Amino acid sequence: MMSAETITGHTDVLPILRQQAASFLTVERSSPRVAGIFGTQQRYLLAQLAAAMMFRSRDGKLHLSRFLEAVLACRIASRNTAHDFIREMEKYGVIRQSATLEDKRSRPLKLAEETIGLLGVWVSIHLKTLDAFDNGRRLTIFAETPGMLAKLHPAIVDRILQSERSTNPDGTFSLFTWMNDGGLVMDKMIATINDFSPKDDHIITGINSLDEIAAALRVTKTHLSRKMAAAEREGSLGWIGKRGSSALWLSHGFIAEYVAYQADKLSRVAEAFAEVASAVPA
Repeated sequence: MMSAETITGHTDVLPILRQQAASFLTVERSSPRVAGIFGTQQRYLLAQLAAAMMFRSRDGKLHLSRFLEAVLACRIASRNTAHDFIREMEKYGVIRQSATLEDKRSRPLKLAEETIGLLGVWVSIHLKTLDAFDNGRRLTIFAETPGMLAKLHPAIVDRILQSERSTNPDGTFSLFTWMNDGGLVMDKMIATINDFSPKDDHIITGINSLDEIAAALRVTKTHLSRKMAAAEREGSLGWIGKRGSSALWLSHGFIAEYVAYQADKLSRVAEAFAEVASAVPA
């Protein structure tokens, strides 16, 4: 079992997470419409819960009333917010109606094929990261086991929803994760680091302007600037020269928050994988 402490204490934790961050950014570029549904922490949790319920249902369908009940039970959002989110998922083709003559009135929903594919990539990225820590074979087993996604994804989501760090992150990390594409903003910061050796107690990124961060993401430069300024006041990041037009640095504390969040999530993915894989015939 891969614990969060094992991940956090690994010698190569930062280079490995840098590669994971780069993978997340690649997915966003290849499927921006679907990836946008996961853009904020709340939307991420809502989308993952909806997908998990569809995978877990006998016929792959989700009834809106059951989803709304689950959202309230998990304390993710209000009923109205969850209802509007489902309609947005439907509007952008992330899910689709799947009504037959028997259930035409209830209008159940199903995951679109593109969404299933993207969720498979999301799981694969985490398994690849875990394998990098211990030279494991999780990704190979996942790729070679038909139907494993439908069992593994809900098991992962169950554990994420039980995590206080995943559902209610705090510190500077929370400044970004609740903004649109905030997780990807942090991924961009981490992915551009070439040398994790401290310089004046800071880690220098490859970012040299706010425009570089906002490029291709669903966040305005004005909103990003406000969040960055708040993080600066907390001492979590800054610029080696003129603000917004010189190299961006990150504090060790901010990087530690990022690592702790990812380690917590990855440990839960590892636990879910071990449980599901144990039932796979040898």
